[in-house]
Amino acid sequence: LLFVSALGLINIGLASLEQRTHELLIRRALGATRWSIASLVLGSAIILALIVSIAAVAVSFGLVSIASSFWDASSPVSPPVYPYEAAIGAVIAAFITALAGSVVPAIKASRLQPALALR
Repeated sequence: LLFVSALGLINIGLASLEQRTHELLIRRALGATRWSIASLVLGSAIILALIVSIAAVAVSFGLVSIASSFWDASSPVSPPVYPYEAAIGAVIAAFITALAGSVVPAIKASRLQPALALR
């Protein structure tokens, strides 16, 4: 499942790279290093993973809280408890998937030739 997610992120990253090619080429023409271009692409993927992870944890925590508030105290089944370990694992998996999915676009972005910006 994470592999499929990484493939989706690669496709999104490459599509985003197509839109940002001119900007990245201008940066390269003005002296940006290959590493700075690659780190820009990787950094945007990390920031996106951070935002999505925070939103997902907040929504899931809220849903578990709402579900447990409706739980009847006399019920033989215990109320739902938020799985903190699973949330931490999901956040770590999201960051690993974001990094894996942005490596290919970062490499492609770092290989852009600055002379193409002059066209």
